[in-house]
Amino acid sequence: MMTEEMTTPSEALSLLSSMYLCKPSRESLENWKAALSGETSFFLDELKKAISDIDMTSETELEDLLWEYTRLFIGPYKLPCPPWESVYTSPKKLMMQDSSDQVRALYAEAGLAIYTDDVMPDHIGVELNFLSVLLQRAQSETSNKAEEMGRTAILLNEHLEKWVPQFTRDMENAAERPLFRALARTTRQVIEVIGR
Repeated sequence: MMTEEMTTPSEALSLLSSMYLCKPSRESLENWKAALSGETSFFLDELKKAISDIDMTSETELEDLLWEYTRLFIGPYKLPCPPWESVYTSPKKLMMQDSSDQVRALYAEAGLAIYTDDVMPDHIGVELNFLSVLLQRAQSETSNKAEEMGRTAILLNEHLEKWVPQFTRDMENAAERPLFRALARTTRQVIEVIGR
């Protein structure tokens, strides 16, 4: 999934994306722990510690993490931090609004698409994954760097920077488990670092 050394923003974004898109099962937690086991950038330190402190042998702890993930991002109750941009940016706080269509168009322009109906295009995990892909492409020898950096700027300025700060503050305030508080703060910090 990741390289042995996770030091680039693109690698961090890929990890963060998977943490929003995948439920915290024993397998996913082990994968995230392995991804963070080598050299990492300073902005991943808190997340690395939170994951390493999880007792993977405790069924109760694993169930608590799954419940918290469900409570924060899935429901059935009112979500304290809905993981969709449109909820944060639309006047009526509804899903599937203009921002959803805008990011879907941005993905299509980059030659990418979402091949599942289970995830909305403006989900935090999808947007972070797209940003990771754009940064990887910008570093590629064969890419049009100006195009990729232009898309990166649009995704950051017109989307992520408009809603991720509030989303992650809501998440940090609602989270009871250190893993999700660390995920919130790390996500906010990575977006700030890339946006500079």
